[in-house]
Amino acid sequence: MAGGRARPGSLARLVDQLEPGGHLVRARRLHGGVGARMDALTIERADGTRTRVSLRRFLRDNRSSQPKHVGHEYSVLQLVEKAGIPAPRPLLLDSEGDLLGVPTIVLTYLPGAPVYIPRDVGSWAEELARALLRIHAVTPARFDLSGLGVHLRDGIREELENRREFALEHGALAREVHAVLVTEIDRITWPEATFVHDDYWPGNTVWRSGRLTGVIDWTHAELGDPRTDVSQCSLDLAMIIDLDAARTFREAYQANAAASLPDVWYFDLLRGLRALLSYQHWLAGYHDAGLTHVTQSHARTRIEAFLRAALAERDASRRSLPGIGAKRLQ
Repeated sequence: MAGGRARPGSLARLVDQLEPGGHLVRARRLHGGVGARMDALTIERADGTRTRVSLRRFLRDNRSSQPKHVGHEYSVLQLVEKAGIPAPRPLLLDSEGDLLGVPTIVLTYLPGAPVYIPRDVGSWAEELARALLRIHAVTPARFDLSGLGVHLRDGIREELENRREFALEHGALAREVHAVLVTEIDRITWPEATFVHDDYWPGNTVWRSGRLTGVIDWTHAELGDPRTDVSQCSLDLAMIIDLDAARTFREAYQANAAASLPDVWYFDLLRGLRALLSYQHWLAGYHDAGLTHVTQSHARTRIEAFLRAALAERDASRRSLPGIGAKRLQ
């Protein structure tokens, strides 16, 4: 089972594929993640030197654990390596689970850990923003992204239709946000599509000595709108820290971007609505990462505040710049 320890014999076969003649010295659980178990493996090679790799074993009951999805994630990791994005490099793919009984990917190990509540929010947010901009610099004009899934305006329209009844039953704020999203989808500006991580938040970054050294967990990466990543990370920062941290990150992204992204409030509403309808499912990952202060009541309060801030920004933009788009957060 992916949630428990792998059998020693199975790990020995995996190690032999990675480093013929080598043996496993130690396996250590890495915390965080919902769809896969992560372990750090220390391997002694045949010549006596040691190396460390990350073992990613997918949960059988997770929608991303199907062989085709795992194989796709491996190809995404190859794209990430080619693009020079700081991230683990792919080393071995077992999409059918022949070695350990579940679909598995082995990656290079990035020493360090996520940073959730930094001493200096400004410099931390700057690092988060710069790493995200490197991801968004991967565009169809520079790389072959034809193998990626696509989630743009048509996909968002479909998502809103699928969430309609749930939103209507989920309270006045959910109903208002859903109505605004439906009304505004053809009014906002749509920039060029880029490579997006689609789950970009501090828990999917690795830090060492105060520097961001890599981005992990590329399961949901696709061709999409860069504002989805900006809004998702902003939402997580609002939940983990506060709205000021979310604004600091947004401002850092906009300040370092080649061109200001318009109408980010729309994607704040989109991601915030997703969270409002399903935040209970996020809490297991938060708590596994040690973020136990994010309780159900805390999460709901912060999500509602995030949504109200986005609605206020939308209203302000419509009053001050009708037909042009959202003004930047100050």
